[in-house]
Amino acid sequence: MKLFAINETEWIAANSEAEAIKFSGLESEEIKNIEEIPESQWDEEIECEDPDNEDATIPVKIRDLMAPAIENNEPMCIVTENN
Repeated sequence: MKLFAINETEWIAANSEAEAIKFSGLESEEIKNIEEIPESQWDEEIECEDPDNEDATIPVKIRDLMAPAIENNEPMCIVTENN
């Protein structure tokens, strides 16, 4: 399983770049950039919305967010930017 940042706002776990793009539901003209986030960076913490308090954030390791996708071997959205 790999991790792809699409347009810097959607992080998709997938087995390939093509699978990540398909899962995102974006058309090719909507994709401004796509970048693989290497596994060497998965132990870094990022700030995510706290599920118990939508006004707060909590630090979470990327690897922890990847775990369900890896276990199920199915694509999934790991991070999305809230507007």
